[in-house]
Amino acid sequence: MINLRTISTTIGILLILITHTQCASSQQIDMKTPIVIKDVYFQKWVAGVEGGGSGFMLYIEVNSTSDVQLEYAYFKGKKIELGHKTSELVYVGHHTYPPRRQDLIMSDDPKKEFKNQLPAVEKKPLFELKDNECIVAYTKKGKKGYFKLNNVPEKELQAYPSRKSQ
Repeated sequence: MINLRTISTTIGILLILITHTQCASSQQIDMKTPIVIKDVYFQKWVAGVEGGGSGFMLYIEVNSTSDVQLEYAYFKGKKIELGHKTSELVYVGHHTYPPRRQDLIMSDDPKKEFKNQLPAVEKKPLFELKDNECIVAYTKKGKKGYFKLNNVPEKELQAYPSRKSQ
């Protein structure tokens, strides 16, 4: 007679395998890029005025126009929308870091801290990537796909001064 424990273990293992195979097949990453990439890099930026913010910009320069439209980039744990002008061959993604909160009340009395708002919870990134890796979402003839860019270099920090130097 078959043991009830072995039956339940077998069913449990089968359910786990089925669940993981469905997750793996939902996001296929192409091994070859569908468009010729000329240059890729990112650049951090800082505003020249207090409270102006900071962040980074991701640049993806393509070789020529094609029927492939780059839509999003997953980079540094963020989903960044890519945009470009039709006359240019560079897609640009822009991410601004959230500002530091100035309205926090710090006190020994918990009643005084009650008015503090909870911090926003970030969504878990769709892809687990290294710090210099990037996944790009694209559309080609109505069909969506993804490809990976490795070793995205960082260019020198771009500071935006608050006024012109004399």
